[in-house]
Amino acid sequence: MLQVAVIGCGVIGPVHAAAVRLDQETVLRWACDRDPAKLARVAAERQTQDAAEVFADPTVDLVCVCTQHPEHAALIVGALTAGKHVVCEKPLASTPSDLQRILAAAAAHPRQVASGIFQHRYAPLARRLRQVVADGAFGTITSLDVDFVCTRDQGYYASGAWRGKRIAEGGGVAINQGIHSIDLGLWLSGAEARQVSGRVRRRRLACIEVEDLFEAEVACAGGLTAKLRADNDGVTGWKQRIVVRGSRGSFTLGDGHRLLAVEHSSGALREELQALDSCNLDGRPLGGGKDVYGYHHALQIADVIEAIRSGRRPMVAVADAVQANAVILATYHATATGHPAVLPLDQSSYVYPNLPLESA
Repeated sequence: MLQVAVIGCGVIGPVHAAAVRLDQETVLRWACDRDPAKLARVAAERQTQDAAEVFADPTVDLVCVCTQHPEHAALIVGALTAGKHVVCEKPLASTPSDLQRILAAAAAHPRQVASGIFQHRYAPLARRLRQVVADGAFGTITSLDVDFVCTRDQGYYASGAWRGKRIAEGGGVAINQGIHSIDLGLWLSGAEARQVSGRVRRRRLACIEVEDLFEAEVACAGGLTAKLRADNDGVTGWKQRIVVRGSRGSFTLGDGHRLLAVEHSSGALREELQALDSCNLDGRPLGGGKDVYGYHHALQIADVIEAIRSGRRPMVAVADAVQANAVILATYHATATGHPAVLPLDQSSYVYPNLPLESA
């Protein structure tokens, strides 16, 4: 039996626990959270407020990291050092140095599975689109546009002391909400980000220290240009649009990352993608999660578990989950310096911007 621990039992921890329980050959060994009131949200054999107890338990095979963002790096490194496999929620890190710590730890423990959560990659449509793009069906990819809009109001930020705080969250609408659409767009287009220009702003909410508007232009290998936008506009519930254009066609994903349009000379390919879109939500509703999470946590956790059992690489290793995170951090740096940021970022010169409230 595979024994699993969930560290962080707040909002997303129970979703991980529910996904783990779908596998009948796993056991939820530990629930860990500094807040004892949250421990009951994950029904595990044992409870603790100290992650060191989890790492010291030789029966634990897999650790799910579901804590506040700045804690991710230490917990990933701690789990790997203790001989555990690990899967961590997004974003992996809120600083370039933490990203490097995570990558170094994963490289130092190549026999252990280390995965970063980007569950939307697991939709059948997304997987097939990535494959056909990589195979050249859309020709040379020339541009990517990602436009994400949501509303997170004062009540949302009041729901947790860490929300909207620079140190505790690492950023705002981009690194917390928009990162999923940013990641999906970069992954689908095969982007290899090289240089980032852009700006983040805090326009409306006095209760936060971080951005409510993110706009970036990313120069990628091969001439691909990506334009990325994430906006907490105070009006729109949850909207997204991803447009990938190539020399032989294009496709557009809309809300729920559903297929809005596909332009291609092959009718067979168009029909195939439209058919896959009809089963876009083939994951399992896990209960307790927000609709915007989608239903693919179950598929990603299942992939991680199978990777552990078979000794293979997971579909989304931590090295695969770094790019969107790094692009967002680079945009913060570009905002602070007024100059484009070159990837990979150098932590010794990394600067996070001061964001005065524009409506003040």
